[in-house]
Amino acid sequence: MLRVIRRLGLLGGVAGLLCLFGLGAAADETVPFVDGAMWKETPNVLKRAYLVGVSNLLAAEYLYQKAFGPPPDRQTSIQRLYEGVDESTLDGAIGRIDAWYEANPDQLDTTVIEVIWVDMVEPNLPASRRYHD
Repeated sequence: MLRVIRRLGLLGGVAGLLCLFGLGAAADETVPFVDGAMWKETPNVLKRAYLVGVSNLLAAEYLYQKAFGPPPDRQTSIQRLYEGVDESTLDGAIGRIDAWYEANPDQLDTTVIEVIWVDMVEPNLPASRRYHD
């Protein structure tokens, strides 16, 4: 459990970094999901920070669910994400996300987390673990 807390602390640091560099919303705005338009305008150092934050949040939730079970009132995708994400490096993942948006320029409103799901997670899951096969 201590690992989870440490990882959440790291996630908070990454969120602060994103706000510092201007990707965070102003106090009166809702926090946006990062989509292709934002992704394409973001320097690689912030793309890496985003992916570190996502992976740490995923790991924290996965470890929590592994220790205490998933919430009884809802099903989650956390285990599928954790199991299905491939062994890409940060730069490899950035390259794949960049390539997806380049191949799909009409879908810049697709969030980065959706791209991660369709390009990196689902192809690695057995058919029985996919949602729409």
